[in-house]
Amino acid sequence: MAKKNKNLYLYLALVCFAGILAIFVVDGYLGIYDTLYITGQEHEQVIEPDYWQQLWVKESGYTTGTRKGEPVYFRYKIDNRTFSTYSSGIEASVWKGGEKIMQMLDEDVQVASFEDVILDWTLRVEDLEKAGFVVGEYGEYTVRISLGEVERKIILSYYPEVPGYPEKIPPQPVPVPEPSR
Repeated sequence: MAKKNKNLYLYLALVCFAGILAIFVVDGYLGIYDTLYITGQEHEQVIEPDYWQQLWVKESGYTTGTRKGEPVYFRYKIDNRTFSTYSSGIEASVWKGGEKIMQMLDEDVQVASFEDVILDWTLRVEDLEKAGFVVGEYGEYTVRISLGEVERKIILSYYPEVPGYPEKIPPQPVPVPEPSR
């Protein structure tokens, strides 16, 4: 006579729960993640890995702006959440109208398992002018960041300095209607 196991369904439920939990960990945590930090005019913008997955961002890129003459600081974090070392080339360049204007970054990176690497670079208007880019009153250019097969686009707008309001507005005379006769 075979012995019945009273807890068979409990064990089966625990195995299924562990399997579902493992799927969430593998699918939601493991992988290569990139985060971009853009700082202009003392405002830092963070572009998280999930943001890049939106269809309209993939097609047109992330849009931001800065005042003419202000440098734009970039920090690019590559987070390796896999069991092996990740190595790839990374390139950051400025484009205008489909034409490459200048190269800002070009290097190879190696990220150890479950570690991250942060790369920094700065985009200055003087560098754009040296590269032959005409800086006028208002304009846009594209910063392309290529990490292996992945390309990120950031559309940067620059605009002229806006004059501030005067501290005190002088009083305006109020017209007085003339009496009717």
